[in-house]
Amino acid sequence: MTMTWQETHRRWQALREIEESTRLDLSGELPWNDEIALIFGDRDCLVAHLRYRWNLTVEAQLDQDLGPDERVAVLRELRARHAGVLRILARYPERGATSGGPLVHAS
Repeated sequence: MTMTWQETHRRWQALREIEESTRLDLSGELPWNDEIALIFGDRDCLVAHLRYRWNLTVEAQLDQDLGPDERVAVLRELRARHAGVLRILARYPERGATSGGPLVHAS
């Protein structure tokens, strides 16, 4: 299924809004309402998109040229900034997950 540019833009905007709304939420509850359901279809799809966005963020920020101490500092800052999303992802483990991915190191 191909998404239009507008649908893609709305999906990324919704992910940013969810990240912001969960920043201080300690519950790890997955936000869900009619609008989110319309955009993502179901909770599994939303969780998959949150995980994809987190992985992209980590890959983009952890530059290969950073030294070990710098990488640790960047990852620490990313974990703090995305703590709400990470709490959600911890509650919804990736199906067939293997150790070693960015989420594993971010917990």
